[in-house]
Amino acid sequence: MNTALITGSSGGIGLQIGKDLLDKNYFVNFNCHAIESVKQLDKELHEHPHYNNNCNIICQDLSTIESNIVLGNYFKEKEMNLDIVVLNLGITDRTPFGEIKPELWNKVFETNLSGAFFLIQELKDIINPNGRIIFISSISGLTTDSISISYGVSKAAINMLVPYLAKEFKNKKITVNAVAPGYIDTNWHIGKSNEQIKRIEKKCLANRLGTTGEISKAVLAIIDNQFINGQMIRVDGGFNII
Repeated sequence: MNTALITGSSGGIGLQIGKDLLDKNYFVNFNCHAIESVKQLDKELHEHPHYNNNCNIICQDLSTIESNIVLGNYFKEKEMNLDIVVLNLGITDRTPFGEIKPELWNKVFETNLSGAFFLIQELKDIINPNGRIIFISSISGLTTDSISISYGVSKAAINMLVPYLAKEFKNKKITVNAVAPGYIDTNWHIGKSNEQIKRIEKKCLANRLGTTGEISKAVLAIIDNQFINGQMIRVDGGFNII
């Protein structure tokens, strides 16, 4: 049975990818940052038709480099190899320019970029040959539509990190790619008004928000294709083409 790890998978895109991998008979390691999230996720997974105890929930806050190294050591101590690693965890900060404090900037970068990098470095010897490393990036790393400067720049850095890592893993034939979602219908946008959502939809050829299932399908396509490597793939419904 192939084994996957998905960071930040208590809901939204990460949870959807995990469920879809369960459907494909993967053993899936889900990651949550709080006990409350673990309880909710455990309940939801037990209701999944392909649950069958084929999953593990790891409660680990990954907001620091050190905590990512702890997670890497967890797999090494368990002598558990991985076939798929999906780096989905991400945070944002919408503090206006001119008011951004160094600690806020650094927190976004440590969570979105640095922690993920050091987790992969820690896991490098236990990811199986022909494995897959997939970052969930964002179109905010490609366009300045978002008001979160630190988020957008951290995602842009991920897009550049991908081909560097692809070269590092070439001898094991492990592919490294990123999927850059557009605006997806998740709790990430729960604070936005209906007017804001409508403005976003009008910027998209699809004239709607995307779904977590559409992002997951892109991830599964990368998993199934050895010839996709070192790439950043937009899945945004044609955002900003209009």
